[in-house]
Amino acid sequence: MNIYLACKTLAKPLFFVGGLLLSSGASAGLINGDFSDGLYGWSGDINYYSVDADEEIAAYDINFTEYTDNYFTGSNSVTLNTSANSAMEYWGVYLFQAFMVADNSSLISLAFDSLADSAYVTLVDDNGDLLHDFMLDGLSADISALAGSSVALEFGIEDFNYNYDDYLTVSNISISQSANAVSAPNTFALFLLGLLAVRLTSVSGKKAF
Repeated sequence: MNIYLACKTLAKPLFFVGGLLLSSGASAGLINGDFSDGLYGWSGDINYYSVDADEEIAAYDINFTEYTDNYFTGSNSVTLNTSANSAMEYWGVYLFQAFMVADNSSLISLAFDSLADSAYVTLVDDNGDLLHDFMLDGLSADISALAGSSVALEFGIEDFNYNYDDYLTVSNISISQSANAVSAPNTFALFLLGLLAVRLTSVSGKKAF
């Protein structure tokens, strides 16, 4: 058991970096952030212990249908769970998505609820460096300076006491736009108003003469 616990302590950094490297490239904007389409657009990793083989195993970029006890989507939310059966102990459960920050993005915000030996809800850059820890630094992060950059939302839980009742629920993920963002139709309308103003000024000038 001491060797197993040591593996648990060391596995996360190597394991999760491997998952990010194997996952698909960043999409243009966050996909399925409300989980209305299940886990489409998201990637997951699992760390588990095989009782029969007495071996620690890392599964990268998993097929979610094979881990229905560990991932559950609800109304605008996703829940990660640790679990165990007679043959396996699923002690590390991770979910993430890389995406490009769209122009005029202002804040990314979310909510969470967790009861776990270890849990994290973070935003990182494409090098895996921490940009914002939602558990420690608040439920929203200013991403206005990251337009065009690749970032990733990362969620995870881990068990260390062999009681597999750990969970993390993340909900209400949203990305707001800057208040001064002007849509294409509005921009065109302003352009037409500008032309009209120039026209009226020109007509007024001619009447003055």
